[in-house]
Amino acid sequence: MSLNQSSSHADEHVPLDRFRVGFVLFTIFLFWSAMYVYVPILPVYARGLGASLTVVGLLVGAYGFSQMVLRLPVGVLSDRIGRRRPFLSAGFVAAGLGALGLALAPTPEWLVVARGVVGIAAATWVASTVLYTGFFPPGQMTRAIGLLSFVSGIAQLVATSAGGQIAEQFGSQAAFLSGTAIAAIGLALSFWVPERRANATTPHLRDLVKIAAVPSLLSVSIISALSQYASWASTYAFVPVYADILGANRADLGTLTAASLAAQTIATLMVAPLSHRLGPRPVMVGSLLALALSIAVVPFQTDLLPLALWQALGGFGRGLCQTGLMAAAVRGVDPNRRATAMGVYQAVYAIGMFVGPVTAGMVADNLGLAGAFYASAGLVALGAAMALRSR
Repeated sequence: MSLNQSSSHADEHVPLDRFRVGFVLFTIFLFWSAMYVYVPILPVYARGLGASLTVVGLLVGAYGFSQMVLRLPVGVLSDRIGRRRPFLSAGFVAAGLGALGLALAPTPEWLVVARGVVGIAAATWVASTVLYTGFFPPGQMTRAIGLLSFVSGIAQLVATSAGGQIAEQFGSQAAFLSGTAIAAIGLALSFWVPERRANATTPHLRDLVKIAAVPSLLSVSIISALSQYASWASTYAFVPVYADILGANRADLGTLTAASLAAQTIATLMVAPLSHRLGPRPVMVGSLLALALSIAVVPFQTDLLPLALWQALGGFGRGLCQTGLMAAAVRGVDPNRRATAMGVYQAVYAIGMFVGPVTAGMVADNLGLAGAFYASAGLVALGAAMALRSR
């Protein structure tokens, strides 16, 4: 199997069904909303239950741990049965149960367990991504991924903004239970999601190794893992903790996260035109450097407004690099192997989602929050150097 071959399948010539694509995107909007509505308040809520910074890191990292373990098996299983939609439905079930677990957790340790369940939901994103991209020919993959990233970003933006307000007005449990309610609605709609079934394939170990060892896929996966490390160690874990020290309330935490996600969402729509005008490599390097800078300056902020502006810069950089990397991961891959390739890519970057907050929490407990931010910024800069040297 060549990963550089162009697909000759008939679906390249099938006109885009806008209604079906729109329905899939709306369901995906609910999917991400269910998992992000309580994200801004989660680290501070855990601190209120007595969690150390290390435990906060474990809590945020548990989400990535489940994905690190499950995303590749989900991709392989999805290719094996030639189905994507059942995984989307299973994702809604896990998202709802995880949010309910967060609402009922009596201790920080139980929060970690519940957040791990939500990570199981996110692991099904492998199949959902391939379900959606199956409606597009390979030549439109960057555009398709850009639109998918835009809708995902809008969902996260709306959910985090609303979640902060819900928590401020009705309490943290209300934000968690909102996630359960959204997941229930999404589960009902998921049974009506259209699906273009792929040919069932049984990937052999040698094929799996061959896919994982492709230099271009391996390179973009490692760079993505470094950017995810920094993003989850900062924006989703310890920037909220730092903002709490500055006096932020729950609504402020939602606004702070929303500033990052708004810029990220805008950036997803600019990847294709910027890459066409400037070339993919300059866009990638510049976006990673912007992300690194936005993290390195956090310890110097003494007010929420400039902190939000720097977070917006980081979100813009993250939106550019993650969209470009995801498109590169599946471009040119045989449609019957895309879920496996996407599983490899997402499993590798999930390592960053897990290791980032966990190690940053340990660093923060020993060297302070500033040390955690500097270490994260340094790793993103390493990713920029890798992107600069990549072919």
